[in-house]
Amino acid sequence: MNKLSDIIEILLNINYCTEIIPLIFCLVFAKKITTDSLKVFFVYTAVSAVFVCLSLIAQRYFYSYYFNVVLIRLFEGFEFILICIFYRTLFKNAKIKNILIFAAFFFVIFCIYNFIQSPKAEFDFIPLVVECFFFTVVILYYFFEAMRENFTTPLFHLPVFWISIAFLIYFSGNFFLFLFTKSMENEPNFKSQYFIIVSTITIIKNILLCTAVIVNKNLAVHKNNTSIPSNLNLDNFEPFNNKN
Repeated sequence: MNKLSDIIEILLNINYCTEIIPLIFCLVFAKKITTDSLKVFFVYTAVSAVFVCLSLIAQRYFYSYYFNVVLIRLFEGFEFILICIFYRTLFKNAKIKNILIFAAFFFVIFCIYNFIQSPKAEFDFIPLVVECFFFTVVILYYFFEAMRENFTTPLFHLPVFWISIAFLIYFSGNFFLFLFTKSMENEPNFKSQYFIIVSTITIIKNILLCTAVIVNKNLAVHKNNTSIPSNLNLDNFEPFNNKN
């Protein structure tokens, strides 16, 4: 049991560290963050890092279950809004863009209502379940739209692809876990299994988010290196030598 506790503690520590690393990568390659979607992604990494730091400070100095629930609910609201804005910059369909805005508004209202109605001693996973399901559908639709309309650049060369993969793994991987947590929380060893699954999925998500920043940096370099020199004289270019 002590060995399992040590594994969980190591995973949680790695989890907290990886939540901050995407922001560090964004700061290092800040000059490459030029599109609207990547600017929103940069804000998302900053918000995630701030809330992780607040959570660590709260646990270290004045841990309160109620305060922890407030932090989680606040982060859910910010996360939902920012990811909606992120995909709104990518979609071309005006109806889908409007759906994302309305969804963000109603989700925030729902989170506030759920927080007020829920007993202070309990944590309700329903908002997390709704968030996971909604963004799983949104991301799958994004891939459908991207594969249908993008003919110039392979998807895996785009930072948005890796960001979407990271979010898809995170939201789809946690969906059923959050859905059945309430009915399984009294099962023996479920708490330890819960932390292992959540931490592992979060670590994978953050590694992929860092990959997105690196891909964006390499893509920018590739674009710069493939430019045609302005003084190139194509009239004198002879690609084949006729030896006959």
